[in-house]
Amino acid sequence: RVSTPKRSTALPISLAAALRPLRSRVRRSLRPPGSARRVSTPPKRLQAPHSKPSLQSAGLGRVDREPDPEPRGSSAPDCGLASDRQIRRVDERRASVRTANFSAIMLAAWTAALLAARVGAETTDEWHARMGSLFEQEFEAVKDGKITYMAVAVSDPKYGDQAWWFGGYDGRAATREDHFGVGSISKSFGATVALQLAEEGVLDLEQTVGHYLGDQFPAYDNYTLKECLGMRTRIPDAFNVKDSFVKTMFEDPSARASLETIIEDALADPLLPPLGDSAAYSTTNYLAMEILVERATGRPMRDLVAEYALEPLGLSETSLPPRDSSGKLAEPASRPYAGPSCVEELEEVGADGVDTGWTLDEIFPALVVTSTGGGMESTIDDLLKWAKSGAGDAILSPETVAERHEFHTMGFPRKYGLGLEGFPHTRFDPRLNVPGAWYGHSGDSFGFATGAWKSDDYDASFAVVVNTCSFLMFTIRIQQLYQQDLEARLTTPAPTATTPAPAAATSPAPAGGASSAPTGGASSAAPTTPRGGSDAASSRGPTLVAALVAAAVLLLSATAVTGTTAW
Repeated sequence: RVSTPKRSTALPISLAAALRPLRSRVRRSLRPPGSARRVSTPPKRLQAPHSKPSLQSAGLGRVDREPDPEPRGSSAPDCGLASDRQIRRVDERRASVRTANFSAIMLAAWTAALLAARVGAETTDEWHARMGSLFEQEFEAVKDGKITYMAVAVSDPKYGDQAWWFGGYDGRAATREDHFGVGSISKSFGATVALQLAEEGVLDLEQTVGHYLGDQFPAYDNYTLKECLGMRTRIPDAFNVKDSFVKTMFEDPSARASLETIIEDALADPLLPPLGDSAAYSTTNYLAMEILVERATGRPMRDLVAEYALEPLGLSETSLPPRDSSGKLAEPASRPYAGPSCVEELEEVGADGVDTGWTLDEIFPALVVTSTGGGMESTIDDLLKWAKSGAGDAILSPETVAERHEFHTMGFPRKYGLGLEGFPHTRFDPRLNVPGAWYGHSGDSFGFATGAWKSDDYDASFAVVVNTCSFLMFTIRIQQLYQQDLEARLTTPAPTATTPAPAAATSPAPAGGASSAPTGGASSAAPTTPRGGSDAASSRGPTLVAALVAAAVLLLSATAVTGTTAW
């Protein structure tokens, strides 16, 4: 029925059609999230088969009523929108697919982690055997150069205290208990004593040597005790002065020169060039320091080292023999040999008559006169304890330790503190590619090359000895092998730390594991509980159980999705 058009608030048909998309967007924005999304192919509007033509299609202009309200629950909503039920079904399917994909990815990741853990985890015995094999290969490669004995010990953040030893002497197999000369590592003991005396007020590090010794050594009058400990003087090294102390010692090994005589011989040489901000290695400084300490305390340095260093750290196999003693090593003892580099250095200072491969059994004891300059002896286990203490840092105050670690360059890349060598954030030797911040001290005496080092970066310590002189670079090579293993394990973390294996029996087991092999030995140190926790082998069980439980939860979650998408 058509009636006369009345005034109406309805919009013109053309304008309503134009505004319809805007109305649809507003409507969707007001609905809850997920309930008003377009489906990929919007359903077409349906029309009843016998519906009458609309007024709009008849071209009759305006209508006298508002448009029909939006159908509720219809399968064909206005503006081509899917119904709430359709939207929920689509969202549920998508959520299920996402959950299943996520679960599959996590399960694959857990599986890969488990496989990596099973493959990468080494027990203490496995790691010990592998490192022992690497060390032994290096030892065998240079054995013809008259290295007949080598011992290595480490304090590892994962595997605790471990030790290896190889070789022997004249048919006798080397043992873990063999004594050897530590050389200039003795200086770190003497410095530790002096620094503790300074903490007690007995000594003043800023006071000159002349204040304590008067005019006995005029060249030292303007140098402070701290400068002596830090190798910051221009005094020549007594070991480098030609036709002097070393030559006399080789001519008559039984002679025992006094510290004063050795210093006077060194001062006969010209002073070293100005140092600037660097240091210059000179054993003479530590001989003067020892005289100073003994006069200030009225006690022999031997007793002071025992009281201030050896006893507090439990170094029962380390000693400083009296300067007038025979100087022979305690039994069982390693035998010192002369390597090719050692022979060349001896010839430079006038000590002729020594050939490569000669034993230095008679010459080595004469070093006892140098005392804390280079005359101490130890074992590989005690040397590791000294390395773990930071070459004495553990028995010093934090303020003293900080002052001790003020390093000065002493020839790249070596640096020197107060009785402490360091290689902070540089390299031992560019050819060996050994980065890191190790500190401690090295030793090179007549027949032995040694090293005792600690790294706070790796939380590790390292000790090594070989029975030939002038072989320090070889000891650094051995340390490089250990550091490379440390770096690999830090870059690719393995399970938690292991408990060290029991200590070796009285008769040491060789590196290859056969107790009858005479050429070498290997063992973990005395039982200790290393930093890091439980044994790696025993830790695999809980790790595997936890991984399997997590994988089961992830698999169940893929089928646990219900009608809601909130999960």
